[in-house]
Amino acid sequence: MFDLPLHPIVVHFPIVLGALLPFLAILLVWAIKKWQLPSKVWMLVSAVALVYTLSATGAVLLGEEDEEKVEKVVSERVIEEHEEAGELIPWIAGTLFLVSLGGLSTRYSKQAQMGLIVLSLVAVAPLINAGHTGGELVYEHGAAFAHLPPDHKAAIQSGTILELHEKGDHEHGEKDDDDDHDKDD
Repeated sequence: MFDLPLHPIVVHFPIVLGALLPFLAILLVWAIKKWQLPSKVWMLVSAVALVYTLSATGAVLLGEEDEEKVEKVVSERVIEEHEEAGELIPWIAGTLFLVSLGGLSTRYSKQAQMGLIVLSLVAVAPLINAGHTGGELVYEHGAAFAHLPPDHKAAIQSGTILELHEKGDHEHGEKDDDDDHDKDD
């Protein structure tokens, strides 16, 4: 597993946290009001926003490491589109973190909390765009091909990838579905 690129693994953290943040904020505003919880519970929102910021920054840095390898397979224009969409996310996340800190103040907490809810809901759109362009890189433009071992690349280019896959399955003791159908007849 450690020979896999880290960017596609790490990038899921900011996606989940960015999508979760507005709903967590809504839930906590409601819970603070409904159950008269102490306003300090809002620190949970700030903590999630901070981890969102850090994970988004990490995903961008890891994406930059991957870029050179993927440029050999995918056009630079397509990579740049995803890169620009992705580089926006840490800035958005950082802004949300700073706004979330305002929710801890005694004077403007309600305004900051409502502001965070609205901004974090709006901020889901650029997050979706970054994820979408990343998915296009992999599934439409073949970015994953840059990370394949040489024997797999050669097998794909020669059209024998299925033979290589079947050979690998049998080596690991997996049964072929056809074997089961033959026994049923």
